[in-house]
Amino acid sequence: MSALEQLKKVTTIVADTGDFDAINVYKPTDVTTNPSLILNASTMEHYKHLVQNAVEYGKRKEGTLENRVEEAMDYLLLPVRRLA
Repeated sequence: MSALEQLKKVTTIVADTGDFDAINVYKPTDVTTNPSLILNASTMEHYKHLVQNAVEYGKRKEGTLENRVEEAMDYLLLPVRRLA
């Protein structure tokens, strides 16, 4: 049994990361994400396409630059928006 598996038996494992692949690998009980973690993950080459997709989404929206940036950020950070 790995150290992680042993820890899972006696405590709550919380991933403090914006790296979704790491979350999938370690399968924590809970996660915390904050803007700095998301910003760090957004600079990873692996997630570059997600940021680019959000930028393109925002560019297609109407309204002020501020509104388009808000739409892009929502698209990036709120996965349910991509299902609509």
